Amino acid sequence: MNMKWTSVTVVLLPGMLVIQSAVAETLTQKNQLPETQVSQQAKSQISEQELNALKQKLIILNKQLKSQQQAINQMAQQVLKQEAQLQSGSKPQQTRETAVASNENIERPSSVPASEVSKKQQVTTNQEGRKKAPDRARSTDDLLQETHNVFTRKLTIEPSFTYSYYSRKDLILRGFLALDAIFLGNLNLDRVRTNTTQIDLTTRYTLNQDWQFEIGVPYMFRWTQYDSVGEGNSSQRYETAQVDGGGIGDVSAAVYYRINAESNDWPDWVWNLRLRAPTGKDPFGIALETSEFGNLTYPTEVATGSGVWGASTGFSLAKTFDPAIVFFNLNYGWTREEEFDDLSGNPGLSPGKIDLGDYLDYSLGLAFAVSERMSLAMSFNQRFYTKTKQQPLGGPWEKIPRTDTNTASLGIGATIALSENLSMVTSIGAGLTEDSPDYQISLRFPYRF
Repeated sequence: MNMKWTSVTVVLLPGMLVIQSAVAETLTQKNQLPETQVSQQAKSQISEQELNALKQKLIILNKQLKSQQQAINQMAQQVLKQEAQLQSGSKPQQTRETAVASNENIERPSSVPASEVSKKQQVTTNQEGRKKAPDRARSTDDLLQETHNVFTRKLTIEPSFTYSYYSRKDLILRGFLALDAIFLGNLNLDRVRTNTTQIDLTTRYTLNQDWQFEIGVPYMFRWTQYDSVGEGNSSQRYETAQVDGGGIGDVSAAVYYRINAESNDWPDWVWNLRLRAPTGKDPFGIALETSEFGNLTYPTEVATGSGVWGASTGFSLAKTFDPAIVFFNLNYGWTREEEFDDLSGNPGLSPGKIDLGDYLDYSLGLAFAVSERMSLAMSFNQRFYTKTKQQPLGGPWEKIPRTDTNTASLGIGATIALSENLSMVTSIGAGLTEDSPDYQISLRFPYRF
């Protein structure tokens, strides 16, 4: 407040000095005129001129006083605003340049009205409230594209390679317990090992910041080995069979819609809809073959598709906590009932309908950027399948045992930017349940235009 009173004093002193100098100058000129040479008429004319000059100077000083009063009012408003900010606890840190600018404003008051200044401050505050979340590194975007979605790329072509290994052992007892301790019958130990290699070509096109379209074409090659030992109470009788083959899998198309763009308070929220067509080789009606000793029964061909139409929908969320990103996905899948000429694969035809059931899956994880060209991620995925049902021609629906599965895996991945447009996305997953692949390795090479 001392500054304000000092400024008032500085403003009023020049006006007082001007008035005093004008009066003194007038009195001096008056004293210098000899009374003997000035007539009464000349004296009256000089008095009128002096009065008019004083009136003009008084008008000028009055205008200066009004402009200075406006500057004082503006300065007082600034002081009150700063006092309010200090009392509310917000203490802005001023640099040396800000302090110099403040001093210049004190010496030369701004001509901008206080109302316009307050409007500009309000607009700036609103813009800060709508400020977007921190920008992601390019490597994090590459990794996030596989688990969530990225709308900043107009066209992306992504070839990928996936290898998975699956093994399962079954102990089959054919007999009964005697005296609750001795087993009488046959023991059969079966083992199935499957190696699957899948090559996908995925194309994504971004229409605008809210819509994106995707189409994927897979090619699958599968090699399976069946082993059995223990038939006829003999541990030496061991039978094995191998089946391999490949072909085009089920082609899929998807559409993504961004419900809400990420901000400081809300995550990035994207809705998706996916449709799968039965373009691959279905597993129904494939002929079965029995081994020499009857220990094994296995298919003679390899299926590369499900044989039915399917659709899924869900949403995914992603939130940036620079340099990390947390993401969550939830999807529900549905399959259409289809009718086939043969369901069993045994000699003869067994026509009927099949319903593969529905599924519910979710995934969550964490990705963080190590640098602009490299990022790491960890994720957990789980999917629940309902039981598959079949309806023989003219019969009721029947649930197939052991088809309600639960798959879960824990994965880690890394992304490396190989060039300006090409990246490499790697991931390794470990199965956590009996129905999951033992492990899975994936390499993806997204190229963006």
